[in-house]
Amino acid sequence: MKNIICTLMLVLSLTMLLAACKSDKKEEGDSKPAEQSAVAPKAETPPAVEQPQEASPPPSPAELDRADRLVAFSNAASTALAAGRYAQADVLIAYTKYYLAEWQLAKRPAINPDGDDALARRLVPPVGLFTPEQTKKMAASVQDMNKAIASMRADYHQLEKYVEDAEVQDDGAKGRSFGASIAKAHAAFVVARDAFMQIVEGEAAPAEDMLLRGHPLKRQIQAAERIFAVFGKTATLLTPEKPDREALQNLRQELASALADGGRPPFMAAPDLERRYRGFLKQASRYAELFDNGLEAEFYAPLRFEMNNAALASRAAYNDFVRDANQMR
Repeated sequence: MKNIICTLMLVLSLTMLLAACKSDKKEEGDSKPAEQSAVAPKAETPPAVEQPQEASPPPSPAELDRADRLVAFSNAASTALAAGRYAQADVLIAYTKYYLAEWQLAKRPAINPDGDDALARRLVPPVGLFTPEQTKKMAASVQDMNKAIASMRADYHQLEKYVEDAEVQDDGAKGRSFGASIAKAHAAFVVARDAFMQIVEGEAAPAEDMLLRGHPLKRQIQAAERIFAVFGKTATLLTPEKPDREALQNLRQELASALADGGRPPFMAAPDLERRYRGFLKQASRYAELFDNGLEAEFYAPLRFEMNNAALASRAAYNDFVRDANQMR
């Protein structure tokens, strides 16, 4: 079968709290276009036999080439924003909120300058892939992200020194001041990150749909993307001190819909591959259970870390599915 297209569209708000503490080993699937189905299904085809059908004319080779490059860049950018210093923005705000609640401060994650430089290069699009205006806005967003995370790390370092200074007796006033500054910088980081990914996804989403034309697992792949998008949007909604519960409930409904779409038969591939995919759905369902716990009670810091772990496990399981699918081609 043709390569699975691993397009993890994270408004990443990607937002993987532990990703900064270890290298992101996400395996990127090949982005080769799937062939169009040779025979359209007849009206009397039983519903158990799912056959993709496309009404529009097939894309040209030039269109497919651009779509392939757009999806590849989207994959690379999403991965970069979920690793290194970019992932640390969400780590540091989570640590800061835990400190303000429990007065215990976790150690600031280390950075890898060389690795971060490599991540930054993955956020620079190939020449001509986006319009000059889009490219300019994307570069400005990356600059704003870098500035915000630098500010967060500096304030967090000062917060560490403050916590370690036993002579300071101010009932936590300065700690709260550092916390407010970190939260302000994180909010600016999220705005810049979302602005960047809004441009990327605006171009990559239709490109990916073009590449998945006629793919036998199109529904399952797109369901996975919706699931990962929920992970990212949820993390963004949980950033404020008082999250928007209605928006969270809507995301939970979207997650349920995506899980249902991904899980319903038929699965037009080998049984071993289906088991891999259902392993991914099982991990994503664990995230959904934790999400329900948060809606029923509160999204306390320990629960958020559990949700993050479930999201990371889901990503790893999906990468296993992609790897096996690409090996079976």
